[in-house]
Amino acid sequence: MKKIMTLAAVAALVLSACAKIETIETDEAITFGAYAGNALTKAGAYGEETTTALQTNGFGVFAYQTTGNYSASATPNFMYNTKVSTSSWTYSPIKYWPNQIQAGDTDSQPATAFQADKVSFFAYAPHVAATASTGAVTGGTDEGITALTSNATAGDPKVTYKVSADLDKQVDLLWAVSKGATWTNVAGTTNNPTSGKPYLNLQKPAIGTAIHFYFKHALAQITLKAVAAYNQAAAGGTAQDGVKITIKQVELSVPGMTQTAVLNLNNTTADTPLWESASGSTDLALTVSGSNINSALLDGGDVAPASQPAGVTASEQNVIVDGKYYTVIPKATSTTVTVKVTYYVSTPDSDLLKGYSRVENVISHDVTFSSGFAAGTKNTIKMILGISEVKFEAEVENWSNGTSEDIDLPLNS
Repeated sequence: MKKIMTLAAVAALVLSACAKIETIETDEAITFGAYAGNALTKAGAYGEETTTALQTNGFGVFAYQTTGNYSASATPNFMYNTKVSTSSWTYSPIKYWPNQIQAGDTDSQPATAFQADKVSFFAYAPHVAATASTGAVTGGTDEGITALTSNATAGDPKVTYKVSADLDKQVDLLWAVSKGATWTNVAGTTNNPTSGKPYLNLQKPAIGTAIHFYFKHALAQITLKAVAAYNQAAAGGTAQDGVKITIKQVELSVPGMTQTAVLNLNNTTADTPLWESASGSTDLALTVSGSNINSALLDGGDVAPASQPAGVTASEQNVIVDGKYYTVIPKATSTTVTVKVTYYVSTPDSDLLKGYSRVENVISHDVTFSSGFAAGTKNTIKMILGISEVKFEAEVENWSNGTSEDIDLPLNS
């Protein structure tokens, strides 16, 4: 709530020479706005974040009040992991802008401050609850967002992240930047936040001004698609006689991937996440099977083709159920991923003992991502499962001439 104090009520600020009654604004609530880059909407803390999902999951804010500009000695003394959520971007407790902005004594700002109080803001999403004194995430999770810097840690706020091989624990980690709009304080002095970087050294703005965060994706996605190629090299063609292609399992081996790293929310390169303290570099083994495979593609076991799902078609489909994906810590160098897929080709055939044929195929192939996996990118491995009809040709060999022998039965004389 804004409080208005008249000069007559504050003895230290009475201006006896003024014939009019002046007022000064002593408090102005801080408000937020936010936008997340395009992605699929998904409820819960896991899954892709959008602006809508952000309203549900919330984002966490770190704010540093400093005398003068933000520095490495500052601590989050103004806000620590404050959750902002709902379509109105609400949070609690409400914080108010510091009034000391060294504006001078003018009609537009009739008060003189004795120092320049500034506030710097950083944010991440989705919000996780944490013990402020240690930064340990509530619940002791060992994957996804595992820790924050504590409320006593000087310098940039940071988020520790560990990659998970569990498709149900993929976190779309975001960090907030400015879009570079001019920030004008109540005295008319401007600050031009750098586009693609956090909001640093802000002072009290005009009433109603919100800090608008633009959230960017700090991780990279890897997802799978499948499409059939019937009697041709490229995807497409037509299946014959009720044949179906169904998938049992897909295994990915992604070499040299970092398992754990720390995201510094004060990125130094615009629009680029600042990852630090990488550890646990190894081959990332990811397996998609069972209920994690799209039900339209999942092999139904040794049953007749009519009892199998529709299977892989000439139109590409998501292999992983519900459009899920893997999130990985970005990697800037060329990476060759080994893909191993187990799938079946089933064909109705009433002359066979079971009434159908069923052929297992276990195929392994490498695919290279020459630029690695950049933050904020969706990287797709599309498996083209090619099958060719068994075809026959035939011809009958001509008779060849053998020998001819004469026999007299009987010999005529």
